[in-house]
Amino acid sequence: MNKLLKATLSGSVLLCSSAHAAGLYLYELANTDVGFASAGNAARAQDASVLATNPAGLSHIQGRSFTGGLQGLYGDATYEMDSGADGGNVVGFVPMASAFYSQQMDENLTVGIGLYGNYGMGLEFDNFPLSEGKTQSVILQPSASYRLNEHWSLGAGLGIHYGTFEAKGDLLSSDVDDTDVAINGKFGVLYEPSDRTRFGLAYTSKAEFDFKLKGNVAPMNLDFSLNSTAVSPQQIAMSAFHQVNDRFAIMGNLNWQNWEDYSSNDKFRDTYQVAFGTQYQLNPTVKWNAGIAYDTSMFKHQYNGDLTIPTGGAVRVGTGFDYALSEGRSVGVAFTGVFIDSSSVSDMGAYNGHYHNPALYFLNVTYSWAEK
Repeated sequence: MNKLLKATLSGSVLLCSSAHAAGLYLYELANTDVGFASAGNAARAQDASVLATNPAGLSHIQGRSFTGGLQGLYGDATYEMDSGADGGNVVGFVPMASAFYSQQMDENLTVGIGLYGNYGMGLEFDNFPLSEGKTQSVILQPSASYRLNEHWSLGAGLGIHYGTFEAKGDLLSSDVDDTDVAINGKFGVLYEPSDRTRFGLAYTSKAEFDFKLKGNVAPMNLDFSLNSTAVSPQQIAMSAFHQVNDRFAIMGNLNWQNWEDYSSNDKFRDTYQVAFGTQYQLNPTVKWNAGIAYDTSMFKHQYNGDLTIPTGGAVRVGTGFDYALSEGRSVGVAFTGVFIDSSSVSDMGAYNGHYHNPALYFLNVTYSWAEK
């Protein structure tokens, strides 16, 4: 029983480490990127939320700018045990929000700050000793960008992550919880060969949580203590954006995340993403955004998956609309569906089972204003 407890608690903490949902980073930050399936997010630089991906993009935002959003995530990830028992839909509904502000200080320097969460969710199991494992994280990120000349800009941001962990269930005498603060950095470059074309390159360093979990196993009156290090690995994002004409723009991504170095059980490998998106000006007040992306699986083998991470290769499909209310003010709505490969769990004994084609659905509304 102690082996099961340890594996389940440690695995649940892994959710918090990964800055991801379904083994992938949550690119969905309750901003307009959701409508592009994340394509071009390190180079598009059309509002202050670019600081979350590439702080160098702030140099492209003139004057003062604010963007905020509310988002709902619904996860359809049912765990079916080999014994025939039903673990239920382990994800369900998760509310999210974000806010970003930037201000141009002079012709070269722009500063900004963002408050958002790009990882953490709750898993709830039926017919399982631990009924709930919840991880949440909020990131406060001050950032700055400096324009070197008309073509090149540099940027950096400091990520201050506040993470929480909680587990509950019949197996435990009381809830198990802890909090921690982790720090990481973002560094980026933006290259603008012309006023219609931008290239972005950004590096994000790892963020590491150290959760100290103490509790008691109720049926056995057994005290336990676990020290779980949860790591959000380093990543590199490369993006391109090109305004083809006054109405039509194209964009793309190539991203890498360094999962293999943080695998304690040799299950994980590095992941990659490729994405392509478009933006079309339907009329003077409405823009239509769309995108598609593919992420490779963080598992080396889908038959050797993890109970707490319903993951696999994933296809993202996004679309959305931005509506201009007046000069410098707009609202938007965006949707992304993430469709994930099936995976099996083979190291949980009586609780072995599988996730069959899990999916995540994101829907958000945003408000933006800018004053030049």
